Amino acid sequence: MRKAVGGVEPGRLLELLAGISSVPILVLADLVLDEFRYGEPVRVSREAPVLILNHQRTDLLPGGGANAVANLKALGAHPVPVGRVGDDASGNALLQSFTRHGVPTRLLWTPDGYQTPTKTRILAGGPHAVKQQVVRIDSGRPAEMTAGEEEHLRGSLRRTLPECRGVLVSDYGYGLLHPANVPEVLEAVKGARLRAVVDSRTQLLLYRGIAAAAPNLEEAETAAGLAVHSDPRRLEEAGEKLRQTLSAEAILVTLGSRGMALFAADREPVHLCVYGTDEVADVTGAGDTVAAAFSAALAAGGSPLEAAALANVAAGLVVMKRGTATVSPAEIAGALQAL
Repeated sequence: MRKAVGGVEPGRLLELLAGISSVPILVLADLVLDEFRYGEPVRVSREAPVLILNHQRTDLLPGGGANAVANLKALGAHPVPVGRVGDDASGNALLQSFTRHGVPTRLLWTPDGYQTPTKTRILAGGPHAVKQQVVRIDSGRPAEMTAGEEEHLRGSLRRTLPECRGVLVSDYGYGLLHPANVPEVLEAVKGARLRAVVDSRTQLLLYRGIAAAAPNLEEAETAAGLAVHSDPRRLEEAGEKLRQTLSAEAILVTLGSRGMALFAADREPVHLCVYGTDEVADVTGAGDTVAAAFSAALAAGGSPLEAAALANVAAGLVVMKRGTATVSPAEIAGALQAL
């Protein structure tokens, strides 16, 4: 007998995975560049008690909302990103990455003076050892939208939403989305008869009337105003309170090593245990993978539970990879078939 994932048969998840192919999804995103600089320690500096690293390589990868876009593309969906980048090296790297992977960039713009948010991670280790993160340096600050940018955003939504089957909002708090324009954005989504999935770091309570949200535990606690810690009953109270506050169909709370919890309008809360092994390599960007897989599965016609089950498998696979990573349909299909 095949083992179900969160109560969903693997065969159904395979059908849903196939249905994601080429589904157009508009992604409103704060686009971030993740920079990984790898080095090998050679000695301690005489200038200060710090390591001197011999630089080996630098990886430039889509991060933040750009990672959600990359994950949608890797899953076989057709993401259409709407957002902004700076006229700088990080912005150029993101545009080149999107173009290389066939992601359209026609709805991206470059405001004067805007700096692309960049997260630089320095990793060190011996030639035959796993590189460990030493420090992270963040650059790029939140910037207010200008009147011209707001008009560009409205026009992009007006022209593109009718062509899409789903919407993912990846709000990292860099200013693309704010209290003054979120209601208008959600009204446009509603007018196009689409369902929006929201992943918001600090503004989740702005998004009322959405299809679903995918916060981590800390974000859910903050939005619900309840400290959960490891109490299952407090988690259920916070999850259901948040779902009702947002008038959402579903809330999917990621719990790190404790898996996920789904709170849907038509069923009792469901706890999904972590998929795969607990030998985690890197959790960088795992939340973006969850948001991407969850929104893609909903757009392909899956129920919230089916979408959560698929997202759970995707997350279990992506944390086994180092750096900001994605998962492919073949990887997910292999994992499901192994069940």
